[in-house]
Amino acid sequence: MSEKVVYIQTAAGREELSASPGNLGPNLKALLGMFDGHSTVEDLQKKLDKVPLDRLLAALDALVKEGYLEPAASAPAGDDLDFASLLNKPTPVPTAAQRQQAEQATLTSMRALKQSGFFVNIISRSGKPIAPRSGDKYSILIIDGDQANTLIVARELVLAQFDVRSASRDEDILAELAKPPPDLILMDVILPDLVGIEILAKLREHPIFKSVPVIVVTSQAQHDDVVAALVYGANGFMSKPVKPEALLDSVKSVLGIK
Repeated sequence: MSEKVVYIQTAAGREELSASPGNLGPNLKALLGMFDGHSTVEDLQKKLDKVPLDRLLAALDALVKEGYLEPAASAPAGDDLDFASLLNKPTPVPTAAQRQQAEQATLTSMRALKQSGFFVNIISRSGKPIAPRSGDKYSILIIDGDQANTLIVARELVLAQFDVRSASRDEDILAELAKPPPDLILMDVILPDLVGIEILAKLREHPIFKSVPVIVVTSQAQHDDVVAALVYGANGFMSKPVKPEALLDSVKSVLGIK
């Protein structure tokens, strides 16, 4: 078992963190909560310097075998969150099957988008609540070049007891995406320095962020815009100006807490 590999919480791991009391003892549960999707075993060893390495590795092995943790990637932690290099690579071309599936989902969802201001792709709906990665409150990252809209959305989410992070320019976006992943991303496709659809495509290639739900929020809400978002892996779509009820309904639906 490599000390250089990043381990992430599985769905079962996140459920265990939110369970009370849960199946794990307090020490193993505390250790599980320390795996934030960014730290390696080596990083945790520095924080837990009084714990012998063999005991730490044995505990990690138990969490992996019981399905609470899984390796995010075989690359060292310093490389696996490098979105700058990912963005320099060509955006993958969707397959015919992916495009057809996105077209079908768009046809069945445009009416809901016009009536409610949002829709969630039915195949993206969680059958049961997604546990917060932190084990406490849900964290939402807003990626939007419109600061006025960001403030409105952030205010509604904070009032609804969500933790909120935000970024608008390229350096801020890359900095946020180098942190432990949020539980959900709200992202506009129109950004000052980057193309939102390209970011979405790269997120879906990433070993950690590929499972993070993404709702595209934009003023461009025509048929082709929706298809483009879905074909690159968006879980939902919301039109601007954002309606508070639509915002909370879409977020809760994707997280499975509605």
